[in-house]
Amino acid sequence: MVKESKFNPPWWLSNRHLQTFWSPLAPKLSLPELERQRISLDDGDFLDIDWLNPDKNAPTVALLHGLEGNLDSPYLRRMLFRLNEIGWRGALVYWRGCSGENNPSSKTYHAGRSDDLEAVINAISPNSQPLFIAGYSLGANVLLKWLGEKGRDNIDVPIKASFAVSTPFDLSICADAIDQGFSKIYKHYLLASLKKRIIKKHSQEELLSLLNLTPKDILLINGMREFDQRISSKLNGFIDADDYYIQSSSRPLLKYITKDTMILHAEDDPFMTPEIIPSREELSDALELRVSKHGGHVGFVQDIDKKGNSFFLEDTILDYFRTKLS
Repeated sequence: MVKESKFNPPWWLSNRHLQTFWSPLAPKLSLPELERQRISLDDGDFLDIDWLNPDKNAPTVALLHGLEGNLDSPYLRRMLFRLNEIGWRGALVYWRGCSGENNPSSKTYHAGRSDDLEAVINAISPNSQPLFIAGYSLGANVLLKWLGEKGRDNIDVPIKASFAVSTPFDLSICADAIDQGFSKIYKHYLLASLKKRIIKKHSQEELLSLLNLTPKDILLINGMREFDQRISSKLNGFIDADDYYIQSSSRPLLKYITKDTMILHAEDDPFMTPEIIPSREELSDALELRVSKHGGHVGFVQDIDKKGNSFFLEDTILDYFRTKLS
């Protein structure tokens, strides 16, 4: 099902970059103390989860962050803040290396790591019912890929429903789109963070052994596709960037999804182009795709409060999850 989103920004906030930039500039919301859980992976690595209200008997929402996301990401803090207000449990899942501690494996997190999500669900679902999942950007792609793989293999998943925001359905399109025009500002920010992470984690000898690159070589990388070609693909068992994009993109798997899922997407997302939006024929009956003309990337800023925060996105996600509780 494809519907037009109800999102309608004020006229002065319809620009896609303003939508994307607004939330990071708003004051940081305060949160209660979170409880950390570590999950061991079969390959010797680990994932960390920060729990909100871990001891409550209440619906649980697992949050999957985007590229270089963490607890300081505004969209995650807003959702945890809203979850705390309504007394639900929250589980912020950190991808490999994103919780503040280097992971022991040379592997990195990436947009296709549905096996890591599988490990998370297996670890938390027995004590987290009803369980919902909200994925953002890269995390949304991981979520939809995992759901599609499970549906294709006729395997049920222990969740009530899921929600995907600003999904990079086709990673190749995203790698090229973010290198165009004003969107380059996002590329430079994300690349700088990714390069710093790799250089900080590995010695020069390790970088030469793993990648045949020096720290200087890495600093000179100038595009997401080049980074994925020279680093992401090599560290994670892909032939090259194209192989990584083909194997990891969620778009071909959307038709197999059997669990109720809503997808929210903006046509003006600066991380991608409108051609990335799936057609009705590519969607399974379990999917509802809501598309808005405006909204930017994980923006959807509307009805701003006195402190500069907008909760349209969070309330939309939670309203959808509430409809699945009965």
